[in-house]
Amino acid sequence: MNIKDIPIQPFFCSQSCTKCALGCERKWFFKYRWGLGLKGVEIKESAELGKVYHKYQEFGPGQEQRVKNWIRERQQCLAIKIDKGEDIDGAMSRLITALTVASDKAEAMAHLFWEKYPAPSYLKTIGTEIKHRAEVTINIGGKPITIPLEGTIDKLILDERSGDVWERDHKSTGRSIHLLFEGFPWSVQARIYRILGIDYLMQKGIKGNVKGFILDGIAKPGIKLCGKDNTNAKKWDCTPDQAYLRRVKEWYIDKEEKAKSEGKCPPIFSQSIFFNEPVMPIELARDLAKVYRLSTLGPDPLNYSRDESRTQCSSYEKSCIYMSLCMSPISQWPKLLDDKYKIKPIKVEEENEDTETDG
Repeated sequence: MNIKDIPIQPFFCSQSCTKCALGCERKWFFKYRWGLGLKGVEIKESAELGKVYHKYQEFGPGQEQRVKNWIRERQQCLAIKIDKGEDIDGAMSRLITALTVASDKAEAMAHLFWEKYPAPSYLKTIGTEIKHRAEVTINIGGKPITIPLEGTIDKLILDERSGDVWERDHKSTGRSIHLLFEGFPWSVQARIYRILGIDYLMQKGIKGNVKGFILDGIAKPGIKLCGKDNTNAKKWDCTPDQAYLRRVKEWYIDKEEKAKSEGKCPPIFSQSIFFNEPVMPIELARDLAKVYRLSTLGPDPLNYSRDESRTQCSSYEKSCIYMSLCMSPISQWPKLLDDKYKIKPIKVEEENEDTETDG
């Protein structure tokens, strides 16, 4: 792959793109300007669980079969590629299995969340998985600059009692649950999605004040559906899925009791977070100005600094997928690019990384 022939992707700011730019300029360039991704299928079981759980929450109670159909379609597409001989390292086969495991676990998680936090009748859903683009103007060096913002809003809901609109977001994590909520009010996600939500309502002519976020968090259970559930199903006269749900419920009860005794956040938690700052706070304006500055540096990757703190080099205890490029002289990049990477332009619908996928 000739470096000079790699096209530059269109510039935009999503919450994930902005966080990436603030963490490592070089990673931002590789991912969002070159559109580089790894060849083949990258297996992230935790990430797949987050995506499947997100689907259950998107479709809601009573729509479980829709999620299973969605999973089956993904598995069938992978099976077709396997039949064509494209599964060189066996990753696609592993992903098919991982999706089945994720479905079992995510469905149990969703049922338990709905049981603990049933949706009140006065909350009306305006839309789910809303892909939206808005333009904002900020002052950079005394000049007004228009910057495109993009993102996918999980859910917009209307409180019919007050007329207030809330953005709702579901996150699952394998880390401590309280970490999902710390610092969220001033996070890049909260700030950008607030702007997108306001703009969406204006464009659709929907009245309502975007009051804040309802942030839903759930810990990922450390148990899988297995032979034990088949045994329990016979003992309890139920299906293996029902037996697994019961066992997962017991897991959450144990975790909640432990959290309560230690004064910590429970494993399933929902919290309202009010917006209490300007729509365009100084901090966000500075963040967007930095991303805009990066967009003007041109196609030379050496113009973009690597993360000297090394935080982005091994986030979530995994090496950055671009580590081999950063560790090699640029003369070796063409071969590395041919052997290891492919150009995969980022799409808005693939940008919703708010599921807290642990990598």
